[in-house]
Amino acid sequence: MNIVVMGGSFNPPTIAHLKIMLTALDSVNAEKGFMIPVSYPYLKRKMRKIGQSNLCLSNDLRVQALKATIASDSRIQVFVEAMNDPFSDDVGTMNLIQDRYPGAGVYYVAGADKLALLDGFAGKSDFFDRFRCILYARGDGGLDEEISRREHLAKYRDAFVRVDPPDGIDGVSSTRIRESLFDIDAVADMLHPDVVPLLRELRREDYPEEILQFKDEHAFLSNDFPAETSYEGVAYPCATSAFLASKIDDPSERKAISRTGLDKVKKRYGADPGSPEWEARKTDVMENVVRLKFQQHPELLAKLIATGNRKLINGGKKDEFWGVNLITWEGENRLGQILMKLRTEEKKS
Repeated sequence: MNIVVMGGSFNPPTIAHLKIMLTALDSVNAEKGFMIPVSYPYLKRKMRKIGQSNLCLSNDLRVQALKATIASDSRIQVFVEAMNDPFSDDVGTMNLIQDRYPGAGVYYVAGADKLALLDGFAGKSDFFDRFRCILYARGDGGLDEEISRREHLAKYRDAFVRVDPPDGIDGVSSTRIRESLFDIDAVADMLHPDVVPLLRELRREDYPEEILQFKDEHAFLSNDFPAETSYEGVAYPCATSAFLASKIDDPSERKAISRTGLDKVKKRYGADPGSPEWEARKTDVMENVVRLKFQQHPELLAKLIATGNRKLINGGKKDEFWGVNLITWEGENRLGQILMKLRTEEKKS
């Protein structure tokens, strides 16, 4: 048995994805093809790099659209296991498929623009000892020479099956589709006809633009921003100091916190869980402190309102209560929610 594997964001899947898969299947007389959509956290990270982090279709919608795209060919299936692992990668997924079909020849589909990625596969794993690659390229274009120049690929020249891209895919692009996502009929010719009705259901308001981190021009949204905040009779250099001081009952210690640098305050009080009573009301305390910060600094409140309807995400790598882990895309984003609540209230006032 020969198996063809095609990974991708499929955000959304296009007719080009289908045509490339069909051509790949025929090129090696494969009995089975797997379309492997990436996980949602991976997709968010990828879309963030190109400034489209808000335009990420859900796992369910991408799978639904893929199944509609491939329905006419029983050889092709959607392989969903990788979607459940935010750290999944193509090498691991290929190994998983090979292990499930130990006697099969497994082929990885890639464009000629992915030679650097493939060279990395060859240098870090036994990828080309286990698998072959269907490589799409227009004509030869010096492809053999380019492979020979790659440090790790050179010895695997025979692992490549070279295929001309199929007709009818020029100009077809998921990026272009996303640019018209809420006017999908304008790009319907790039999609399988059964996918178009699925995407017509999407509404712009459900995919607002995002501010993913409170830094640089959006640093004022951070509680660490140097905006003096008076809380319960004491003026603190920023909202973070005020919030951490709320754990403490001793007035003299609170005043000491107000005169201490933020790094030292975080180190001393940040890991302190506080009393059970404080823990139960900490979200209310945070909302009160944040509200005071912006009330006491009208210029910052104006900047908050100026963020419009963008989703405010306190993104980072660790905090999954006040923020969102931008690697796993998990988190409650409580601080972001407080800021958006305050913004909504101020717009109505």
